[in-house]
Amino acid sequence: MAKEKVKSNAVVTANWINPLQLELVVKDAGTIVFDMGVINTALLERATQHGFEQRLRDRAAMSADNKTGLSATAQDKFERIKALVEHYHAGGEWEMRGAGGGGKKAETEWILEALAAVKDTTVDKMREMVAAAAAKKGIATDKYLKQVATVEAVALKVAQLKFGDQEAAVDLDELGGE
Repeated sequence: MAKEKVKSNAVVTANWINPLQLELVVKDAGTIVFDMGVINTALLERATQHGFEQRLRDRAAMSADNKTGLSATAQDKFERIKALVEHYHAGGEWEMRGAGGGGKKAETEWILEALAAVKDTTVDKMREMVAAAAAKKGIATDKYLKQVATVEAVALKVAQLKFGDQEAAVDLDELGGE
């Protein structure tokens, strides 16, 4: 399990020993091991609910715009929460890679949008189609999307969506090599 980054003035540090046991070290006081394997199912369910609720609410926390000083709109907050829900529903991990405070799309969202464009359908409809196809293959949706991303038409569309219709500004021969 990953170790926690410890601040120099931290009084309490936490480290997952394994997927079920969390070691908490209180400086100058002692160590406690929290074992999820011995807690009751209702408590585990409640903790899961609390964690997801907090995570989704936290997604709406946005800094004011640096240029205008204005707070994020309700729609901005809604879109960030929606993106995280869709990420989780698509089989994504706890963290949305590339989806920091700036609200950047997760790679699977780019692939999904590109695939929808290539197949001339909506993103929502494509999401349903991808989920069904992934289930039929017995794999996670994000894994299926990563496989789809290797199809040339989809890969080109992802690049177009990310970077726009630009002419190559660099001649790769300038880089040298063989």
